[in-house]
Amino acid sequence: MQRDRQQQEPTPLRQTSQQPEQVGEPHDADVSAQLQQQLAVEQQKAEEYLDLLRRTQADFVNYRRRVSQEQAEERIATQSELLSHLLPVLDDLGRALAVAPADLATHPWVQGLLLVARRLTVQLEQLGVRQIGASGEPFNPRWHEAVATEARADVPEETILQVVQPGYALGERIIRPAQVIVASPPSLQE
Repeated sequence: MQRDRQQQEPTPLRQTSQQPEQVGEPHDADVSAQLQQQLAVEQQKAEEYLDLLRRTQADFVNYRRRVSQEQAEERIATQSELLSHLLPVLDDLGRALAVAPADLATHPWVQGLLLVARRLTVQLEQLGVRQIGASGEPFNPRWHEAVATEARADVPEETILQVVQPGYALGERIIRPAQVIVASPPSLQE
């Protein structure tokens, strides 16, 4: 019975020198094609990962820039809030010095007030605060608040005639607009 089985089972072909090449060539071509296909897939994945990395890196750079900008804006807003509370003190010092009698100008307490006003002004300048609004400037509603108008023919229309209360700005941010009197054209009835 075993003999019958052995006779029924196909016998392996003997390999000649030409047979492996013929049999091996299609097999090698299949393996090579599979490897190339797998390599292409892996390269595509690598490109996708690299693209994702680049996007993530760009998002992080944008995030850092945005956070830095928000922090700078918050710092300016906080400084502006604090400065808006200090400006009335500077105004009061200016008014006190403006009404000081001339004969007391050399008195030590008047000199002390001058020193305090000067130091406060220097500190504000070092922080980047500048005074806005001056006579002769053109009126700008972004920087100035018109509290009155005066008909004048000798100056151009919308020229600041007088500063009632100086304004202040920190960079391009207005802390307080200048309150001014503005020239208007003379009326035709006059």
